[in-house]
Amino acid sequence: MSPFGNFPEASATALTWIGAPLTIVALIAIIIRIVKTQQLALSASSLARSNMLLQTVLESMPHGVCMFESNGGIIVSNKHYGEMYGLTPGQIKPGAKLTDIVNAHISAGFCPQNAERYQEDCLAGAASPHPSYIVNELGNGDVYAISRQPISSGGLIEVHQDITDIRMTEAWADVTRQELIEMQFAIDQSVIVAVTDVHGRITYANDNFCKISGYSREELLGQNHRLLNSGHHPEAMFRDMYRQIAGCEVWRGELCNRAKDGSLYWVDTVITAQLGLNGKPIAYIAIRIDITSRKSAEARISYAARHDSLTGIANRSALLERMDEASACLRRGGDIFTIFLLDLDGFKYVNDTLGHSTGDRLLAELAHRLKRSLRETEFVARLGGDEFAIVQSGETDQREGAVALAARLLETVSEPFDLDGHHVTIGTSIGIALATDNGSDSGELLKRADLALYRAKAEGRNNFSFFDEELSKESTSRLQLISDMRAALSRSEFELHYQPVFDAKTSQPCGVEALVRWRHPVMGLMSPDRFIWLAEETGLMEPLGQWILERACLDAASWPDTIKVAVNLSVAQFRSGTLFDVILCALVESGLPPERLELEITETLLLQNKQSHSVIIQQLKNIGVTIVLDDFGTGYASLSYLTMFPFDKIKIDKSFTQGLSSRVDCAAVIASVLSLARGLDIAVTAEGVETNEQFELLRAAGVDQVQGYLFGRPSPMAEINFPTLERTAQAREAA
Repeated sequence: MSPFGNFPEASATALTWIGAPLTIVALIAIIIRIVKTQQLALSASSLARSNMLLQTVLESMPHGVCMFESNGGIIVSNKHYGEMYGLTPGQIKPGAKLTDIVNAHISAGFCPQNAERYQEDCLAGAASPHPSYIVNELGNGDVYAISRQPISSGGLIEVHQDITDIRMTEAWADVTRQELIEMQFAIDQSVIVAVTDVHGRITYANDNFCKISGYSREELLGQNHRLLNSGHHPEAMFRDMYRQIAGCEVWRGELCNRAKDGSLYWVDTVITAQLGLNGKPIAYIAIRIDITSRKSAEARISYAARHDSLTGIANRSALLERMDEASACLRRGGDIFTIFLLDLDGFKYVNDTLGHSTGDRLLAELAHRLKRSLRETEFVARLGGDEFAIVQSGETDQREGAVALAARLLETVSEPFDLDGHHVTIGTSIGIALATDNGSDSGELLKRADLALYRAKAEGRNNFSFFDEELSKESTSRLQLISDMRAALSRSEFELHYQPVFDAKTSQPCGVEALVRWRHPVMGLMSPDRFIWLAEETGLMEPLGQWILERACLDAASWPDTIKVAVNLSVAQFRSGTLFDVILCALVESGLPPERLELEITETLLLQNKQSHSVIIQQLKNIGVTIVLDDFGTGYASLSYLTMFPFDKIKIDKSFTQGLSSRVDCAAVIASVLSLARGLDIAVTAEGVETNEQFELLRAAGVDQVQGYLFGRPSPMAEINFPTLERTAQAREAA
């Protein structure tokens, strides 16, 4: 290796760079020999022409050329040689010594840092009888390749070639090659790479390709890429792919492939063509990224978005999609379909008595039961809570098919459930909307099925009902009534009427029951059975109930001290959590003693069996308020609850009172109630007394108080006159 060069003297690179100058050196040597031969025979004029020819050749060369005698003196050189080293024409004129030229190189800074070694090399090369070549990196950054050719008659010829650009190009190529190697390594580490020929046969597969596919490289090479086809994608997609890449376009997409063990994996794929000299593809390069985890996560998210987390069946979102598809199909002349809405009857009781975890188990088991019972053309979803929906299609007779499915659903739901040893039976109410009769808009169909469901519940539950236009009218009226009710409180349209309660022994008035009325601006005076249920459903019962309590306490404060006022409480008022404070404020602001207030609650509240309800009832009892169980005998578990809550009084429902004189069972119930009440030291009031016969029988049986049309109808505050009531009672007693 030359002490001043960065490349081996015998390297292929050096031969490439210096091969052409060596040829030039040989050519010059031949020309010189011809010229010298001619010099011996030619005249002076011919010699001048030969020298001019030689000089022309030298000056025409793209490289620096200098010819030295054996003693190191310059014979001839071209202009380019001097320019390369910053030498003047005088410094390179014939006869100039090699040592002077080398020193001039060094002085001008056109030599490597080790100038002494550079000079030794130049002189040694000049004296050598053999051809040589070196590469020098000069101090200014230039790189020169120097070819030396001895002349047989003595001396040598040097050709100096500027290879700075070539050197830089090769250095850049080395860097680029290294970068490509590093990039390929990085790509091989992170992505899946495959190369196929134009027929799809695999010609290259990196380690990641082998790893994800489960095949060895030997198993992959030479195989058609269809080896990995999972069957997940349609053939049309592959035809489009091959059309694109054969047209030299880049194709990108997500592919599902099948591994050797049969498992599926997903890859984000980019395929591009490798072009031949004719511009046509000779191979295809596919770079893939494993996205199996991402696709799995997307699948889980998609599943969760369309399925109910508790039951695993479809949710409302999936139901709407199914309905939209069915609607679109129907508009194109496809199958008719029907919507069913199911609401469970008795589910709330299961939740309240057995706990929400048991209720959740019931819902999950019911969902699976429903799914198993349905046909392929029937689709079930859970809407939330205890509501389910079903889409039925493909029926020849739509209405007949709907009736058959509804009957099947009623039977399926009513089958007993075994929940941790608890045998539970529930029912369901079903609303049905026919798409052909009721339009095909999903939202409208659900609304109409909901109206039909509402009627099914109103008609006794555990049955089904079809939507009809009458329901639509009722719905409109209901919405209007809700709107009117929201404004009724602010417009003071509600008022209280009072029905007197009499002592059965003395026939003297001892209290009144406050009954709310709504004086509607259009429909006139409305009784509570027409709007209380609506207030409870719409959340208006709490403000209405507060107004009733405040008004009743204020009115009662102006009556005789012997008169108590009874107010009915709704379950909705207990849910608010502020009931005790509302009652206490009503008593304080009116000045009515707590002992003169009676609060009537129904068995519906007791069935919820919530600890918070018991606490409120006990708080009211502690301040002296009388607690009354209303409509006794019409519920499910009244006897057990009498021992669980601190009741002061029970009211026998009017249905027993009015059957007292004609039905033995009614008399037996009243006798049993009275016997139980005496044992528990609880007073008894009989409602619905309309005849003297009923009154006498009740008084004889031991009823404490009576209430009914015989003693007075509900009347406004202004019409209540207790002295008149007393005189009327005395007259009746005397008669």
